[in-house]
Amino acid sequence: MLFLSGRLIVQRALAARRDWSSRTVYVVASAAGLLLFVMILAGSYAGSRTLMEAHAWALLWSIPSWAFLIYLFTDIFIAFGQALGDLYLAADMPLLITQPLRMSSIVVAKFVSGVLQNEIYVATFLVPFVIGFLAGTHAPWWAYPVALVGVAVFPAMLYAVLSTITILALRYIPAQHAKESLWLIGAVVPTAFWVASFSGIARASGDISTLQLPNAPVWLPSTWAGDLVSSLAMPKPLDAMVWFSFLLFATLVLCPAALAFISSTFVQGWSESTTVAPRTPIVRSRFVQPALPWIALFRKDALTLVRTPQLWFTHITSLGFVAYLLVGHRVQTPLLPLTVQLAMVQIGFVAVLAGLNPGMTALSLEHASIATLRALPVRSLDILRAKFAIAWGQTVIVISFGAAALAYGYGFDLGGTLALLAFAVLMSVVSVCSGLAFDTTFPSFAWENPNSINRGVRMVIPFLNGVAMLLLCAGMLGAARVLLHGNAGVVAGLIGSAFVVAWMASAGLRKALLNIDCLEV
Repeated sequence: MLFLSGRLIVQRALAARRDWSSRTVYVVASAAGLLLFVMILAGSYAGSRTLMEAHAWALLWSIPSWAFLIYLFTDIFIAFGQALGDLYLAADMPLLITQPLRMSSIVVAKFVSGVLQNEIYVATFLVPFVIGFLAGTHAPWWAYPVALVGVAVFPAMLYAVLSTITILALRYIPAQHAKESLWLIGAVVPTAFWVASFSGIARASGDISTLQLPNAPVWLPSTWAGDLVSSLAMPKPLDAMVWFSFLLFATLVLCPAALAFISSTFVQGWSESTTVAPRTPIVRSRFVQPALPWIALFRKDALTLVRTPQLWFTHITSLGFVAYLLVGHRVQTPLLPLTVQLAMVQIGFVAVLAGLNPGMTALSLEHASIATLRALPVRSLDILRAKFAIAWGQTVIVISFGAAALAYGYGFDLGGTLALLAFAVLMSVVSVCSGLAFDTTFPSFAWENPNSINRGVRMVIPFLNGVAMLLLCAGMLGAARVLLHGNAGVVAGLIGSAFVVAWMASAGLRKALLNIDCLEV
């Protein structure tokens, strides 16, 4: 069991080393990760200091539980798919099952490697928040190691529960629809529960000194970890030790129980999930309506999008981020006055997130059929048109709903709503074109499932490019607001941003077209 765990971890390390083979990309991605860590640390420290100076004690002590809850529901998008991928969609699983290994050894090895991967997300997002929060509240020195140990055991507990849910779901969902249904459930259910849980924040009233977030669900592990950090910051040593002991005890109970259950039921569930049911033949009409080549390719990609729920995840996450903005509006407004320009930057960031995955996977989704696509008498321009249309089209539909919801929640008039929508469309063009340029430069056709296309540096470079363009456009919006007040400033900022986006999109599409022309399979 220990030997297999070590070998799987080494294999993952080798895969990561392969993805980070370029020294330049490694330096850029490492710098970006360090910058994100520092920004979260500084923001947590500054925010906790500001609330302490405002004597907003009730709001301050309720923040950790909600911060961990935000991470929990964000991580479910990742961890649920990761549990499914590690146990059912991994290419090495058929080989491991045929080896003279106990099933418990395989399950534990997969669990350990999955938890270690989740610890990377914890180190990036939760650790700087906890350190900044404790430093801002002047917590004693002994609070830091206790809090970090509590944060470290948090993902193990979460991953054990999600793995168990995956096994149970595959015993009742029809095998031919199991994978797609699980991916979709893993995205929709947490989003719906998150919106229902966080809706109380939008109804919070009072000034900053009396404001308090609603009590987080006490039965969630995120609440236990949040209460531990709050007790350490107050400081209340006895309460902190109670929560710390409870976290350790729950982890030691949940993880072995989950692993034992998975080990006893995995083989049958895995066999059923790989069974393919016979399909009824489809009778097609002899007459086929002729279409332009790029329209035919667009239809093919649209059908692929409709029948592949894995590709919907980023859109659900983007709409979930709009919900973050809406429920945090009451807390944000006293600290940072809301303007139309600020709302445009917020929806612009959502647009960058929404267009990232469609652009970065547009060509790579062809998988092995890329050879057939290149052999067809289709121009590279037609391929690019189809890929841009499907990626940008789905992004615009999603971001339009997000912009409308944000404008309604902020109480904007028709002009403000149109400004949000226009800026969101501009940023979606930036994100999609940046993704297309990157995907055609570094295509990934050897993948096991669509969600494994974007991993490592593929998610870093295009995202940083989109954020850089967003910051440039935000600077133009801010400058126009200072020079021209009211609606004139909004319109001037939009016009300036449109010129920047047009320049960037033109350069990105030209690069993508050249890459498709030079693509060899």
